[in-house]
Amino acid sequence: MNRRQFGGLVLAGAGAALLGGLPRAAPVRAAEPAGGFFVTAFTDYASTVSTESSGDLWPTCWADDDLVYTANGDGRGFGDQPMAPIVANRIAGTPETGLRGERLAAGDAIARAHADPAQYNPKPTGIVAVDGNGDGRDELYLAVQDLRSAPAGQAFDDAPNATVVKSEDHGRTWQQPAEPMFTDHVFTTIMFLDFGRSQEHARTLGPQDAGHVYAYGLDHNWRTSYSGTVPSPTGLYLARVPRDSVQQRDAWRFWAGSGPDGPKWTARIEEKAPVLTDERRLYTDLVVTGRRDLSVLSQGGVLYNAPLRRYLYTSWSEYTFEFYEAPAPWGPWRLFLSKDFGCQPWFGRPGRIRFDPVPGGHDIPLPEAGEPRPACAGPKNGGYACTLPSKFVSADGTRMWLQSNWFQGLQCGLPNYCFSLRQFRAFPRQWGDPAVNRPDPARNLAREPDVFPVEKTAHHGRGDYLNDGVLEQSEDSYDGTRKQTDSWGYTWREQRWVDRVVYTTGTTFPDGGWFARDLRVQVRQADGWVDVSGLVITPPYPHDRTAGPHRSYALTFAPTTGDGVRITGVPGGSAAFTSIAELEVYFDGR
Repeated sequence: MNRRQFGGLVLAGAGAALLGGLPRAAPVRAAEPAGGFFVTAFTDYASTVSTESSGDLWPTCWADDDLVYTANGDGRGFGDQPMAPIVANRIAGTPETGLRGERLAAGDAIARAHADPAQYNPKPTGIVAVDGNGDGRDELYLAVQDLRSAPAGQAFDDAPNATVVKSEDHGRTWQQPAEPMFTDHVFTTIMFLDFGRSQEHARTLGPQDAGHVYAYGLDHNWRTSYSGTVPSPTGLYLARVPRDSVQQRDAWRFWAGSGPDGPKWTARIEEKAPVLTDERRLYTDLVVTGRRDLSVLSQGGVLYNAPLRRYLYTSWSEYTFEFYEAPAPWGPWRLFLSKDFGCQPWFGRPGRIRFDPVPGGHDIPLPEAGEPRPACAGPKNGGYACTLPSKFVSADGTRMWLQSNWFQGLQCGLPNYCFSLRQFRAFPRQWGDPAVNRPDPARNLAREPDVFPVEKTAHHGRGDYLNDGVLEQSEDSYDGTRKQTDSWGYTWREQRWVDRVVYTTGTTFPDGGWFARDLRVQVRQADGWVDVSGLVITPPYPHDRTAGPHRSYALTFAPTTGDGVRITGVPGGSAAFTSIAELEVYFDGR
């Protein structure tokens, strides 16, 4: 990762020291995600499953009727009725068998903004299905915030109020409190903790705690406040409320730290403490047009992955996914994946664009029937409002489906401005001795079935080029910044012996495509990447444009073990990026 992009990373949780009666954690400087519960994690470079829908956000829950319930912002949802700032929907099926959606309600029938409707729209932030009244059927509780829509220079940049609306008929009709439940930009982006179908896995917290609905909240805004109207969120907060009292504001209790007897809860919202604080700013050195100084805590989702017994918070910045894990709802939380898609423009699904305006919202890109479809370099795109629907988690917990949206910065194709999914894989660390892979100069460990590419960013989303055996193709790491380090490599699910990598360069350009200095090899051991010893590069790498294109360099070193390997160094050229065609990995045992 780009070391210049990261400020302080503060992870606060149950193990934090007490300061002034509240938990605080010492700052941790992090240039990239550290090791921990997961040994490796990977998500697709673009959405791979799309649906006939339009809109964004899409928080989800899994109800007693085995359907997924969700709400979108600024779109039609699953239907051809008029667009609205908020739409309730339900989804049947799975990504593997096919998804079928239905629009249930929209607009004022769900919620109205409590703030000035000329300047604010209601937007969904979280949803939960739970039987709170004991009638044997789930009610749906949908968290809705007032999100600024005007003036244009401040749109989407502050959220002063939030409330929870309720449906007792699985989403067709909704009941909204007369007054907002949360005000003054405090806890106004609410994300309910997803404990699975009808919150069934809440019982893992024990009988005393299982009768509650848990919700996370952000202050000020749902993501970076680019206009500075309010501070950007840097703390994630936790609350809980009895299942039969979700709409009763005075029943909510907020996490205020943990002591010898466990979590402390307070009725006073001003006494709440963050379970996670992350003050990093990304893309501070962006040199092209685009958003910069990105905060990393945003509206996403929190899933309890029951097979792995782990809590996952899926967040994002404008150009990255930022994923955290914890052993308990209150932490301690740890960053385990930062997936960097580079600055926009991105590449979408094949198709051409026309724009259908949404009053007070986004312009919705839609295909023009019968028009030719231009070629895309990708697809490659990140997105926002990342969630992991619990219904789509595999039996072993290692395969999930990530939902996220994207609508702007389009170079070609169609963005995933709909309910769309991509695969997300995450594997727990298994401590023990490294696998005994016998010396075999012909066995390319980069072609093993459990290998996952890692890089600062893949400009065109072609991480598969690194180990496909084709030396004539090229990927590069251009991201619009003057980054100080660059890397290409892999992680495995278990440790391997290695002592040689072969780097074949990709295309070079007038403004970059090579390492300018300090090309070296690192292996990942325990919690970090460490340099190998005895490195020899053959032929000598020139550290300038003459390094390529499509030339192979063998980097040999003393035998060592790790669950990951990468080449790294300072990128060259005025645009500060490198290129690659192939990265082979071997253990010769010499």
